[in-house]
Amino acid sequence: MTFIRANLELIISTMASILVRHSTLSSLRAVGIVLLSVLLIAACSDDKPSSKFIPIPDKKQAEKTKEEDLLNRRVESVLNEGLESKEGKEEAPRASKARPPNSGKEPMMMLDKNKKPLGEIVYHSDKLDYYECKGIVAPWFLELVVAEMNYFNELAELQFVDPKTCIVTYGTEKSLTPGRISIQLFENSKQFDRCIRSEECPIFRTLNLVPNRNALFRSYFLSDNSRKLIQHQCVTDTGKWHRDETCYTVD
Repeated sequence: MTFIRANLELIISTMASILVRHSTLSSLRAVGIVLLSVLLIAACSDDKPSSKFIPIPDKKQAEKTKEEDLLNRRVESVLNEGLESKEGKEEAPRASKARPPNSGKEPMMMLDKNKKPLGEIVYHSDKLDYYECKGIVAPWFLELVVAEMNYFNELAELQFVDPKTCIVTYGTEKSLTPGRISIQLFENSKQFDRCIRSEECPIFRTLNLVPNRNALFRSYFLSDNSRKLIQHQCVTDTGKWHRDETCYTVD
């Protein structure tokens, strides 16, 4: 009986030890699961869901934007609203009929890595290299430039220019302004040949692209030797018109 009792006690003790170990392992496993859950929740909490609500615009910013739009109103009313604009009717009724685009898919001009026109030189002089506008000047930008130039032509009582007679120039090292890119416009091919090849330009109209901070301003120059007429007009990248000013003096 003593032997049997001893064996029973040994068996009971062994079973108890196994149960304790099993309980400990279960507890550790449960703690591990809890810790893993906490880590997953913390990780997920970093990805904040985007708000479905539209933020209320800043009133001051909206007023500032409205004021800026009003500052640009004149040029846009003349070139984009045409005859519906009082200014267009009074100053340039014919040119104001144009509805030029303000932007397009292509960059305004195609330039290489050295900021030269990306095309073949069709004519060369000591001070200027000449390129065809086609393939270099984006169609939308040429349309805008012609519309603006013709508006200034009408103000100056000059003939309108033809977009087909367009040339791009690049200032050489011998030029007064090396690296300057310009677009010259003419009334017809006869005037074009006379001015470019013979260098006789009694009437001259050109657009200079003037870097200003992170933008390009459009500086228009018009002249008529027979009338001793010289005009400068500046249009900023936002369309603001500086009357009788060159873009080189506009801040």
